[in-house]
Amino acid sequence: MSLCLAGVLCGCATPRPELAQVRALAAGTDALTAFSELSQRHVDTYRRARPYLSPAVDARERLLDAQRRAAQADVARLAQAVRLYLQALGRLAQDDAYDVQPELASAGAAIRAWPGSGIDDRHVSAYTLLLQQLSRLGGAASQQAHLAQVLHDGDAPLQALLAALDNLLALYDKSGDNERDMVLGLLDVEIAYADTPQQRLLAVLAKNMQQSKTEEYRLFGLRHTLARRQLAALGREHAQLAAALTTTEARWTDQ
Repeated sequence: MSLCLAGVLCGCATPRPELAQVRALAAGTDALTAFSELSQRHVDTYRRARPYLSPAVDARERLLDAQRRAAQADVARLAQAVRLYLQALGRLAQDDAYDVQPELASAGAAIRAWPGSGIDDRHVSAYTLLLQQLSRLGGAASQQAHLAQVLHDGDAPLQALLAALDNLLALYDKSGDNERDMVLGLLDVEIAYADTPQQRLLAVLAKNMQQSKTEEYRLFGLRHTLARRQLAALGREHAQLAAALTTTEARWTDQ
């Protein structure tokens, strides 16, 4: 029995697989941070554009503002679900996530049968078998199998949520273009009317604002594009890891 228990205690010492890619995937939340910022900017569209709106357009934009704010809680939950999934995935991929050595070490050495005290061979066998079950909870093989299963089962819903976030970013980009056209269109008209000697200072201020707003909308358009590319990359990397780890886990199982 001592040799058997020694095998149990050594069973978890197998080197763990390389999990850096899974941890890197889990830590890659730049796209989600960008999405949250761009989503908040979208919600603030009416507040930002209101000074430039005619009364008729203002009424329409108030309705859109109410719709945006009503949906925002659910939009935030979509992004949060992806973030929480990645955080959990990162924890599962930690080197010590499946380390049961402390529990096995605290069990101590193998026990012997003491017939006169009520501890017989059946109890010694049960003790060793129970520690064997504990050892199976840990180690590289268990971690590989669990990660492979989580990645496999999580890929389809993750891809669906990432597609939803991508759709929202496309909406934000289009909304930003509409806001840009309204604001810059109004400034074009107002500058034309203000371009007189009596209103020269007003025209200069308006032109400066026009340049500033033009650059602002250009930069946010680029941010929408970058965030969509980051989300697409996140989806591709997850799918590739799910396929790779599932294949590796199957190979380990065969062995």
